[in-house]
Amino acid sequence: MAPQSSSQGSRSSSESRGRRKTCFCGERPSLRTSSTVENPGRRFWGCVNYQIGEGCGYFAWAEPEGLKNKASSLKQELQKAERKLALALAVGILGWTMAGLLLYDRLN
Repeated sequence: MAPQSSSQGSRSSSESRGRRKTCFCGERPSLRTSSTVENPGRRFWGCVNYQIGEGCGYFAWAEPEGLKNKASSLKQELQKAERKLALALAVGILGWTMAGLLLYDRLN
């Protein structure tokens, strides 16, 4: 994984559960953001020496895998709802167009 952007973040007690207090270098891990295709925007804890050439390779996701799965599921539901809305809009436009044509035909 080669994250391109990173940021220091505040560490709440819920974020620090399940991860080491220090990386294998003995340093405090920094909170970073993934920019990979597989995990865009996903937060993780990594070695502060990453990309300096001396990184120990420490890595831990900041949130459980279950949240990623839930987010993926919600994204799929949103896409389905968007398709249904687009279909309803198309049917509505078609209906109003047909009604207008029938009314025009009756008036002429």
